[in-house]
Amino acid sequence: MCWSGVSQSLIASCVITFAIADGVRAQAPSQSTDAVFVRAQQMVTAGQDSAGRAVVDSVLRATTEGTPRYAEALFWRATLSKTAAAAERDYRRIAVEYPLSPRAQDALFRLAQLETTRGDRASARAHLTRIQREHPSGPMSTRANVMLALLAFGDGDVAAGCHAAALARENLTAADVELRNQLDYYKPRCANLAGAAGDTTAGAGAALSAAGAPRTAGTPAAARQEYSVQVAAYDTRAAADTLAKRLSTRGYNVRVVGTAKPFRVRVGRYPTRERAADAAQQMAKLNVRGVVVEAERP
Repeated sequence: MCWSGVSQSLIASCVITFAIADGVRAQAPSQSTDAVFVRAQQMVTAGQDSAGRAVVDSVLRATTEGTPRYAEALFWRATLSKTAAAAERDYRRIAVEYPLSPRAQDALFRLAQLETTRGDRASARAHLTRIQREHPSGPMSTRANVMLALLAFGDGDVAAGCHAAALARENLTAADVELRNQLDYYKPRCANLAGAAGDTTAGAGAALSAAGAPRTAGTPAAARQEYSVQVAAYDTRAAADTLAKRLSTRGYNVRVVGTAKPFRVRVGRYPTRERAADAAQQMAKLNVRGVVVEAERP
């Protein structure tokens, strides 16, 4: 079963499975796809790689940036790209500069695929979460939620994993037998999580009825400590918000912490310091530098 483990090799094999499906899908463009891009793809498929890519490049040169057609051309240049790095640059441009394009969710998903294969789980989760949030009923939503569930479970984030798995399950069809089996593997974990939440709620209700107010002494130990990557601290909220907005457009799960200076800009919540350190290392490769800190309590 593709999703029955959380090792990097299994994650990579699942991403490859999705990539193959993308390749098959790319061989049969929809009728709404511009004929010039269909022709370019057919040329690349037939072995005329340079000529096919030149067709897309000519469209980009003749098209005004910021238009829907330019985003479409970027998508096809990325899809037919010779290298993963070049494809990632174009997919990232679509995700950042053309969030309303019909290709935006596809670009986000393919970015997550590329990031997962090179071990950048934090960025992959951020892009998949954007699909979950911004395109909840889009054609990529089910596959994005399945991949997000795997990554979340692998990071020890059971709550996020169960949430993604539940959303994916809602949109499964009768033909999605294998996907349903993959999601069913995690049902025991999610059942345990729901049971623990119910016990906590019941306990809180008993405390309220007995004392008339929430209990503070004698409550269960605080939730497990999480870790984040802190990338900056500012004296003003406006400066912190500006950086947070810029990082958010790049796909990071970012927040501003504090009600008085210093206002701290932090990325992600990770179950261990090691996971946070891995994320910081991957972010540094993209010129986003930070330090691992203990995350504030939610």
